[in-house]
Amino acid sequence: MTEVSRGIFFLRFDGVFDTNSFNRFNEEIDYLLYRQGVSFYAFNFSHVKKIEEGLLSKIQSKLIEIFLNCGQVVLCGVNHLYQEKIGHGREQLYYVNDEREAFQLINL
Repeated sequence: MTEVSRGIFFLRFDGVFDTNSFNRFNEEIDYLLYRQGVSFYAFNFSHVKKIEEGLLSKIQSKLIEIFLNCGQVVLCGVNHLYQEKIGHGREQLYYVNDEREAFQLINL
């Protein structure tokens, strides 16, 4: 499910995040980033039961692409193991438990 609220694009995932899910995610982000100029994203993984092996590095690459275009990202519901693999310490990347916190973190 997708939604734009107060200038932030929210994308929510369910079930298993597999190659097909990533391909749809990748296409959506490419369209929003390069054709629509969207810079602020909140990706909610709270209802994802499993992320397919090997997709974390692809997600990380897509995040870097967003950052290189001056974007900011809030990741919601990502467990600590995945956080370690995706990365920390970026001013453009935030981890939260509740997606409503995105409004406090992203500077429009």
